[in-house]
Amino acid sequence: MPMMGTRYHPGREGEIDPRFLGPLAARILELSRERWDHSGEVAIVGRSRRLEAVLEKASRVADFDEPILLTGESGVGKDSLAQAIYLLGSRREGPFVTVNCPQFQDGNLTVSELFGHKRGSFTGAVADRKGCFEEADGGVIFLDEIGDLHMGAQLMLLRALSSGEFTPLGSNQPRRVNVRVIAATNRTLSATGLGEHFRGDLFFRLRYFHLHQPPLRERGDDWLLLVNFILDRLQYRHGIAKSFSEQSLQMMRAYSWPGNVRELFGVVTSGYALSSGEVIEPEAFSSLIEMDGNHMARRVEDSAIRQMALNQGDFWSTIHQRYMERDLNRDQVKSAVAWGLTRVNGSYRRLLKLFGLPDKDYQRFMDFLRHHKLKPPA
Repeated sequence: MPMMGTRYHPGREGEIDPRFLGPLAARILELSRERWDHSGEVAIVGRSRRLEAVLEKASRVADFDEPILLTGESGVGKDSLAQAIYLLGSRREGPFVTVNCPQFQDGNLTVSELFGHKRGSFTGAVADRKGCFEEADGGVIFLDEIGDLHMGAQLMLLRALSSGEFTPLGSNQPRRVNVRVIAATNRTLSATGLGEHFRGDLFFRLRYFHLHQPPLRERGDDWLLLVNFILDRLQYRHGIAKSFSEQSLQMMRAYSWPGNVRELFGVVTSGYALSSGEVIEPEAFSSLIEMDGNHMARRVEDSAIRQMALNQGDFWSTIHQRYMERDLNRDQVKSAVAWGLTRVNGSYRRLLKLFGLPDKDYQRFMDFLRHHKLKPPA
């Protein structure tokens, strides 16, 4: 276990210090390099019991064909866990295809993305197109943020999971594929808390196996291994060795990391870039973590609102894009919308102008809020 203030030096070609990885993670890293070379390596850093237990469970279910549901907070690394399951299983010679479910709000576009379409099946369908399920034949399809999948596509997904068959949009010829589905969500999907936007029968079909990835705050000293791992990567890339001071590490140890591994990467990279010397002191990064999770979230949200107020961007570029990239969560967007509504007496038409959007975007804007359940309570 690395001690506070210890600096590690990366080996040739940015090799990862073996002390950062448990046995299974080391095997996953090796498999990822065999499959995708160094450019696609999957490094699951940490040696805590909680992380090891998840990876052990992943290895046990990797060779099965039934669906897997991954749950966990934003930023814990569910995408890496999905890749790990793929690499540990017998399908690793087949394709690994990722679909970001919140990216598609229109029902036809969602179905087309997943299952393909025939030319002329809807406006804009100018040529036949294969869907992601067909592209993933023989391998794995990873449905990220499945809780935001359009209702119109949920029924087709259920049928594909049940029978292995689907019918492209506009076609009457069913197609059969051999695909394993791994789905992930940071939302609470349970038998009693599905709500009206997610099918219960689809939930039970996806949850054949269930793996929950713990937040970073529940993984002991894994945060410290990650800090040294990130510093190694930065040293290899930029040629300058830096380490965090004792005071900096004490501050980081006391922090709860609400944004998990993704947030830690940002803080370490910022500290490395902004420090003038080889030792990174708190002032290089403390503005990012001198607050609890709610204040941290509010800071990002306020930044987006400020950009719109200064005409430096509209809703699509400052809030919608960050939400789709998961830099803003649902509560933050709802809060931003509520803030705007208080300034326009509750009128969504006037909110459009406040958010820098033309009148023609009204229906798209309202559809986005409805689909993602982002309208604040009246």
